[in-house]
Order: sequence, then C-alpha cells, then structure tokens
Amino acid sequence: MKSFWQLIKTSILTSSVFTINYSAIAQNTAITQPQPPKELERLEYFQGTWRCQQPAAPTSANSIFIWNVRRGLNDFWYVGKAQETRAPNNAKPVSSQEFIGYNGASKKLIRSTIVGDGNSYNMTATDWKDGKLIWEGILFRMGTSTPLRQEIIRNSQNKFTATYFIPDRENKWKPAVSETCNRLKSSYSARQRFKYLSTS
Repeated sequence: MKSFWQLIKTSILTSSVFTINYSAIAQNTAITQPQPPKELERLEYFQGTWRCQQPAAPTSANSIFIWNVRRGLNDFWYVGKAQETRAPNNAKPVSSQEFIGYNGASKKLIRSTIVGDGNSYNMTATDWKDGKLIWEGILFRMGTSTPLRQEIIRNSQNKFTATYFIPDRENKWKPAVSETCNRLKSSYSARQRFKYLSTS
C-alpha cells in the first residue's frame, strides 16, 4: 500500500503532466479573433449626420434634432446619438443614444435606444425590401410597455422618411408620428455613394 506522501507525489506528477499537456495544446491552437458581421452592410446607409424633423411635412416643425451615426465598439456596432435642437411646446430638449447591429443567432438586425426622458425601445428588422426597412419591437415608457413599429422609406441617398406605429384598440397598426431626415452633405462618403448608386 502506498503511503500518504507517495499518493501526494503521484497526484502532483499527474497534475503536472495534465497541466503541461494542456498548455502545449493551447499554444498549438490558433486563436480566432471575432470579426464584425458582413450583415452590418445593411446599415451602412445610415452612417453620417442627419437633420431630422417631426412631423415629416409640417408648415413648421414641432421637433428638430441632429442624428449622428458612426461605426464604434471595434466596428461591431453602429452607434447613434441624437440631440434635439427644437422641442415641441418649449419643452426641454432631449437626447438619445442607440446601438444598432446584427444578431447572428436570430439572423436579424437589432436596435436598442435609450432616451433622455426615461423612455427606451428595443427593435429588430431583417433587411431592406423595395427601399423600405421595417423595425418592430417594444417601447418602454413610464412603467408601461407598448408594441412599436417603424417603417423607414429610403427616398434617396440623402433623404429618408420614417413613420412610427402603435396598436389601436383592434391591435392594428396606426401611425403615431412621422419624421423626415436629410443627410448633411459633407457626411456622405464616396463609398456609400457608389454603393447606393449600384444598388438603386
């Protein structure tokens, strides 16, 4: 029968062998760095700086804001920041920040937005179809949650119109507010222009 010290010694030697073998395997295994998903190309149109107004076509806009969208977080996300410059009824202007990306598990575009008035919403979309991108998700406001839908129509390389919908009493989508966004010319890259012209 082995003594206690012999058992300890055997255990230490065995552990050392496993440790060395594991280290050798780890050193021989190539580390694959994650890459931004190619599906982010579906969102490239939005990159830049936009001037947006609500409603979409009023005699005088109730709300005007600047929306800036850039690639961020090691290029895995589009990061959007909006700052209201004119608020309705002289209310305090609000700002928002959002993260727009792609979920490889659900195979959908994802969007999470936090607003400076306490509201937030999470939405998903698939892809552009006939110049339209449809987001659907949930709006969280004042302790309640409401289904939310946004339809974005790409009017041109420098302009899009967006309409937000909420359910009516029959759970059918009804328009709640619309907005028009115009790109500030200097923010549109040559690559984006070429890509838009080649797909339009």
